[in-house]
Amino acid sequence: MKVCILTTAHSPFDERIFHKEAKSLAEAGYEVVIVAPFLRSEQKEGIKIQAVAPLSSRTDRIWRLKALYRAALQEKADIYHFHDPDLVPVGLLLSRRHRKPVIYDVHEYYGDSLLTRYWIPKPMRKFVARTVDHLEKWSARSFAGIITVNSHMAELFRRKNPEGEILHNYPLKRQFEFPRPETIKPPAILYLGGITRERGLEVILRAMPLVREKHPEAVCELVGPVDTADLGPEFSDLTPWLKRGNVRLRGKVPYEQVPEILAQSSIALVPLLPTLNYQKAIPVKLLEYMAAGLPVIGSRFGYIEEIVEKNQCGLLTEPGSPESLSHDICSLLDDPKKALSYGQNGWDAFHREYTWEKEQNKLLALYERILAKKDR
Repeated sequence: MKVCILTTAHSPFDERIFHKEAKSLAEAGYEVVIVAPFLRSEQKEGIKIQAVAPLSSRTDRIWRLKALYRAALQEKADIYHFHDPDLVPVGLLLSRRHRKPVIYDVHEYYGDSLLTRYWIPKPMRKFVARTVDHLEKWSARSFAGIITVNSHMAELFRRKNPEGEILHNYPLKRQFEFPRPETIKPPAILYLGGITRERGLEVILRAMPLVREKHPEAVCELVGPVDTADLGPEFSDLTPWLKRGNVRLRGKVPYEQVPEILAQSSIALVPLLPTLNYQKAIPVKLLEYMAAGLPVIGSRFGYIEEIVEKNQCGLLTEPGSPESLSHDICSLLDDPKKALSYGQNGWDAFHREYTWEKEQNKLLALYERILAKKDR
């Protein structure tokens, strides 16, 4: 059986798309191809990457739809699986015109997230958000199945289409098979993933100089793409902020390097702001920190608060407060025994409850159900 996975917004080597879902399907015996904007077509770990022209801007995602659609048809797959809301029209064509089973993999609450996107003119944000939300729900009944990331999201789509699975984006257990940290020295503080104002960039930049008043040797590494477009005017030049806080920008790194970076860190941050989207989301970085045995400092709301409190794996800071964040960082630096205890609790909880290896069985079961209906 051949599976064709489609994405416009992600790299074909995206963690969830390639390393979790595509690999799980390939290991189960499916022939897997990923169609995505990329520099070149290639074969990696038994998975075919079929490239269309790379994107030069966000609007290119719309202009690439025809190329993605044509490339998808050429693959003559038995089942199609797409990941982004702008691909809904492509999914509808494959489902309705070509009678192909199509799965829509919903990563986040796109209607909510579009309300805070600075690149959409403010007067248009509500209209765009509502349009995307209505399109998603209206089209859901045309697809063979819907994949969501939590029970609340699943219920929203189940009203339109009862077939689907909740696939939590939990980390791969095999990627984190390294010894837990035995000390939190040197004080290396980590934020992993793309960062913007609403993900806590301003809070970190303001908090780190306060931390260094007590712990001048402290360093904070931001590992992932940094988007400064929505920051306040006082951050027009980041250089003095980076210097005062000893903040280092590592930029985006290959997925395979993430475990090594985690292993070299001592405290991990999830300082998200309580936007509508983040109030309902489980941040993958939180679970990766736990998998690495790192003590966590996360914002006090939503799933972050629930997971940290349930598993006693770190401290909860007031969202948007650099004073609260700096206080909690210093608290862990001052009490290494407590920090290591939090890290151990998180590590135990990850292995007990939060591994992708447990989720992949639900993905394979969904495919089996859908393909069984196709063959009737």
